Amino acid sequence: MCDTVHWVDKEWPCTLKNALEKVWSMYDDERDSRIHGNVEYATKNYQLVLQKRDLEKRNLELHKQLGDTLEYVAEATSHELEVVKRQEAELQVASLKEEKRKMELEMAKRQKADEHVATLMEEKKKLEVEVAKRQEADERVATLKEEKKKLEYYVSDLLKVSHVYKDKMKKIAEICGE
Repeated sequence: MCDTVHWVDKEWPCTLKNALEKVWSMYDDERDSRIHGNVEYATKNYQLVLQKRDLEKRNLELHKQLGDTLEYVAEATSHELEVVKRQEAELQVASLKEEKRKMELEMAKRQKADEHVATLMEEKKKLEVEVAKRQEADERVATLKEEKKKLEYYVSDLLKVSHVYKDKMKKIAEICGE
């Protein structure tokens, strides 16, 4: 028994090797970009959630302050104290209303940012679908090329066989002609 082992298939052509390397590099690039996009989205989303919580907490504080101020104004009994306290309370109410208005504007901006993130995610999904379609088309092209190569080999083999038969027919004709 012989201890030598030989590989049955021939070495792949350079073009096939290069194409496989390119496909793998495209796959790696796409995977890395998808991971990077997900990390960016998660980071931005987390920051927006934290900011939203801070805004909601501040809004509750403002509502509490506003309620306390209004109670304070209502409890003032004496006319002089009532006038002074009312003026102070009105200033506080005005400043609190202004601050509340600013907070509502900030909340609206955050909501727009959330909507923008949602549209970006929709676009990302669309791009992923397009990439999948493109990969599918590339795979189809590769299989069609393989099938074409197989058919070319088959036609080549048929031509060889037909030449062999023609040669045999010529020999038979020569033998019959003698």
